[in-house]
Amino acid sequence: MWQVFEGEGTVVLGGTEHRVETGDLFAVPSWVPWSLHADSQFDLFRFTDGPIIDRLQFARTYVPGQRNEDLA
Repeated sequence: MWQVFEGEGTVVLGGTEHRVETGDLFAVPSWVPWSLHADSQFDLFRFTDGPIIDRLQFARTYVPGQRNEDLA
């Protein structure tokens, strides 16, 4: 997740452009190619739930051919 604190520009997610400006929030899925283009000075803040997922041991990795029962 990203929040625009100041400035404006364009976020390109998977080839689709989205205009962002001060106050906007946007999510960047881990599987989507993305880029950011600033029209002015950009002040952005990035936050994630990664530390919570790690601490609660909710992280999962897909391994082809592996069954859910094998994930302990």
